[in-house]
Amino acid sequence: MDNQKKTQKNLLTKLKSKIIKESNGFRPLGVGEYNGKVILFYQSKNNYEDGFNTATSTDGFNFQLQKKDVSIRNAKQKKEIIRRCQDFHIVKTKKNYFLIYSFLKDNTSKVHYAYSSDFSNFFYDCSFESHHKGAVIPEILYKKQHIIYTGKHSIYLALSKDLYDWDIQPLAALAPRHTGFDKGGLEPAYADVVSQGVLLFYYSKVHEENHSTFRIGAALFDKKDPEKLIWRSDEALWEPPQEWENAKVQRLGVAKINGEIIAYFHIEGEGIYGVVLSYFDLDEEILKQKTPLKLKKGDHNPILVPNNENHWEAFNTFNPAAFYDNGKIHLIYRAQGFNYVSVLGYATTQDGFTINERLNDPIYTPSADFEGRMDSTDVQSSLFYGSGGGFGGCEDPRITKIGERIYMTYVAYDGYSPPRIALTSIAANDFLNRRWLWEKPVLITPPGVVDKSAVIFPEKIRGKYVIMHRVYPDILIDFVDNLHFDGSTWLKGESKIGPRVGMWDSRKIGAGAPPLRTKDGWLLIYQSVGNQDSSRYKIGAMLLDLDDPTKVLYRCNAPILEPTETYENDGFKAGVVYPCGAVIFDKLLFVYYGGADSYVCVAHENLDEFLSKLKTTGKPKLENMSPKKINHKL
Repeated sequence: MDNQKKTQKNLLTKLKSKIIKESNGFRPLGVGEYNGKVILFYQSKNNYEDGFNTATSTDGFNFQLQKKDVSIRNAKQKKEIIRRCQDFHIVKTKKNYFLIYSFLKDNTSKVHYAYSSDFSNFFYDCSFESHHKGAVIPEILYKKQHIIYTGKHSIYLALSKDLYDWDIQPLAALAPRHTGFDKGGLEPAYADVVSQGVLLFYYSKVHEENHSTFRIGAALFDKKDPEKLIWRSDEALWEPPQEWENAKVQRLGVAKINGEIIAYFHIEGEGIYGVVLSYFDLDEEILKQKTPLKLKKGDHNPILVPNNENHWEAFNTFNPAAFYDNGKIHLIYRAQGFNYVSVLGYATTQDGFTINERLNDPIYTPSADFEGRMDSTDVQSSLFYGSGGGFGGCEDPRITKIGERIYMTYVAYDGYSPPRIALTSIAANDFLNRRWLWEKPVLITPPGVVDKSAVIFPEKIRGKYVIMHRVYPDILIDFVDNLHFDGSTWLKGESKIGPRVGMWDSRKIGAGAPPLRTKDGWLLIYQSVGNQDSSRYKIGAMLLDLDDPTKVLYRCNAPILEPTETYENDGFKAGVVYPCGAVIFDKLLFVYYGGADSYVCVAHENLDEFLSKLKTTGKPKLENMSPKKINHKL
């Protein structure tokens, strides 16, 4: 084996063993497209000073290492110092291939341009330097010039007659959105000409807690006027998985192969990964923007507020359970006095919007040690596990009627132990006649685990009762033979529905109201928090298979309700909408929720219209969002 073959084999071994740090002789430079293939530019230990190598792929994931060295020279045959270069990107015009890359000199990064007619030798003229790196679209001329989207904070459109000198247009084509997933600085990643216009993928770098991360979004511009924005993604198309949080991630660029748009990343010490971005229906996304899936908030919200005349509900009234029976909607809401202990109050509404009756006494109070009894002096003033400012009690009820019995789940909290789910029940006849003969509550989730947001399906499925509950960050699903728990057997979390990377519900999710049976599936209203705004609770919806509720048929791509009103931001906890009850009544879907952990509110929509929009706009945005390791072959 000659020396060149030995070098290639050593490089292959290093790649396979994931030892590809710069000190070990491998440094990726960027990606591009060439002759129907994805090309990966990299530097090996043999050409670490002034040359580089390439690898090509016909599918975007399996790469063949090339055996020849490539260099960039000026007119005097002086070689560019490649170890100072990065962010390689190829643009093809009718006559040449343009190599656009960043060059680091005196701690300043400038953009250089080199060209080649055969992709074997690149030449650059050092008099052409700029800061304009970005996504070039040579297929389109605007004002008889080439166009490029460029920028590091906002993205601008720039024009050039020769792909060297660029004239940046005065108006930003795209700017960060202060409350969106892309509130950080924007940087163009890739531009593609599609039937609807010019599709631009971009990065947004944001700071979260103790680390920085980035997300990928997309925008569509008019072909005839590439400064005119037609559409922009409401949610991130993708964001790095949590496993990359502490890793050193290098963005290598984006390329298109076989109709797929793939973003590439180098993880120091591991290898190169690719992520497919192109599996979403652009026409559907634009349609979604025109016909958003949203609930309408009640005109008279909030419908219940704290009552100073009753000490037990003088501080907060929020997070209401709801069910329909005997011609009215029954609400069981969480209430707190200034002792910060949660009890449950009762109210009714006949039209869904206005309260007809409200009792002066709670209908359910803490009675067991695991929830801090009202007569106990042991309730601790600890907020380690507190929610809604609670120091103990019965929190966030959910109600399900099965046959002639009404089952209630709630969060039992003794003031210092991890909150757990408790279950009680009452005969429907006793409930309707105000005989509050509740069964003795029993814990149904294991000790030592924070478990909340439990809902029971209103009927058996395949002979089993179905219970959803939440252990961070997922909705867990259990199938049980009966609802008679003995206090020593617990829910196990047999299946789960999780957050979605890069979406509005990316951090944690929990079941809101017990699922409602519809012709299209089980309608689950759920609450969620996203990584892009971890202090704000929002509400979403999904449809589950009637025979297998672990299977998600449709799921909204954007929140159906957000905390935008004063009563959702001016209270004990700002920026919270938290659903605990949902009812189908008079062809309307009613969702009852807590606002700012202080008030009871309602939102509504025509059920058929809501389901129709959910089925149209709620399909998964991406089919494959998981990073896939790149394979390297000789």
